Amino acid sequence: MIASGEPSASYAFVDRGAQDSQRAYARAAGLFYLLVLAFDISGLVITSSIEGGGGFGQTVRDVVASQGLYRLGLCLALIGSISTILLAIGLYVTLKPVDGNLAMTALLFRTAEAVVGAVGIVGAFAVLQIYLEASHTAAFNPDQLRDLIVMHPLGASTTIAAIFFSTGSTIFFYLFLKTHYIPRLLSAIGVFASVLYLAIWFTGLVAPGAPGLIQVLGSVPILIAEVSTGLWLLIAGIRP
Repeated sequence: MIASGEPSASYAFVDRGAQDSQRAYARAAGLFYLLVLAFDISGLVITSSIEGGGGFGQTVRDVVASQGLYRLGLCLALIGSISTILLAIGLYVTLKPVDGNLAMTALLFRTAEAVVGAVGIVGAFAVLQIYLEASHTAAFNPDQLRDLIVMHPLGASTTIAAIFFSTGSTIFFYLFLKTHYIPRLLSAIGVFASVLYLAIWFTGLVAPGAPGLIQVLGSVPILIAEVSTGLWLLIAGIRP
């Protein structure tokens, strides 16, 4: 005869195991929040500093002269895209008990962000190869080379990736807002910052030509939200 307390004890053991796994994924998500930002920002700083703000011909010469460092910047951005998928998986497992369908939707948006970003990096390596070939063979004059680069869909990939990122981020923070896993104020800031970031990039897609300062200022709230959430998840964890 089975004692009446044994089944409930078994269920409690399974429940504790599931919560321990959920906490582990939440801490991993916190770590990858910080790693993704570190890789993306480092890659952007390196490539932007090499490209500089000079004319097109000077940009070509600078990129060719520092191609090793430029490749490193692109590789860091690629690692950031890979880390984004790992971040999304950690957030999905953490928030799946709240709403599995919404968590899966957010996971797909963040995965699409990573894929589009990776395609953009492929394009950046292709553009670098064009720079190198043109500098060695003089196959193109500066005007032809500039037209060839402008036709490449590299610039649009950044905007599309940002839109996918903002949508997925909004959903993940909304799911956090429905729980007490992290402070609700932090979740609310994340939702607001993600929606603001989405609006800025989508507006830029519909009506290009807005000052770059708007995008920079719009990046500050989401940067604060992601760093704060990453540190909270990594250090304090969640409270299922």
